[in-house]
Amino acid sequence: MSFDPRADADSYLASNKVITLFHDLGTKLLYAKPSDPNAFLKGTLEEIQENKNRGVTSNFFTEKDIVTMYRMFDPTGSGSISRAQYDNALKSMGVDKPTVEVGEGRVKREDFEKNFKAELDGLSLT
Repeated sequence: MSFDPRADADSYLASNKVITLFHDLGTKLLYAKPSDPNAFLKGTLEEIQENKNRGVTSNFFTEKDIVTMYRMFDPTGSGSISRAQYDNALKSMGVDKPTVEVGEGRVKREDFEKNFKAELDGLSLT
């Protein structure tokens, strides 16, 4: 069996969450649009490291963002959304491969918020 440098590089990037880091940094940079991007990125990296040391997850999306996302998919306020809407909400927030199991029926708001937070925590750099 021969050594595959591309597979080795992919494995390294995945195991160290490098792609996630770049995505997170890019998203935060474009959202904040700071006058000094280098200082902003340095501060963001320091914040990520501090959160990691304290065992705190660091997500771009807040609880309010999660509630807002749910309301976008439940504009009538019925209290639940379809599984397809749930999957679309996850994809729109960057969760392409969900890890939290959800039944085939409708998804209640409370379950959406809990599961969504768990999915985002799984993507967290810390």
